Amino acid sequence: MKVEYTYDQNLLELKESINGNEVEFQIRLFDSELKNKLKKVRQYFDENKVLTDIYFYIHPNNSYQVIVRRDYYDEFIIQLFTQQLLKELKWT
Repeated sequence: MKVEYTYDQNLLELKESINGNEVEFQIRLFDSELKNKLKKVRQYFDENKVLTDIYFYIHPNNSYQVIVRRDYYDEFIIQLFTQQLLKELKWT
């Protein structure tokens, strides 16, 4: 199964690429109020006991690089949706 998602392109830009056993996301927020929502996603993963599930890197201009292990991909996408950074999820 593959997950498909949609998001408001006026609020953020999201690109993903597969890199071996990881998926790398480039996220740029156009609305700075979304920072708190992305922080909640990061906090969710910081609170579990797995240290290598996800890596967050903060860049200038509200840009973020997030590296997600493939086995945590769905969970990451669900957390983006839960925080309303994504509008729709669909498994195909």
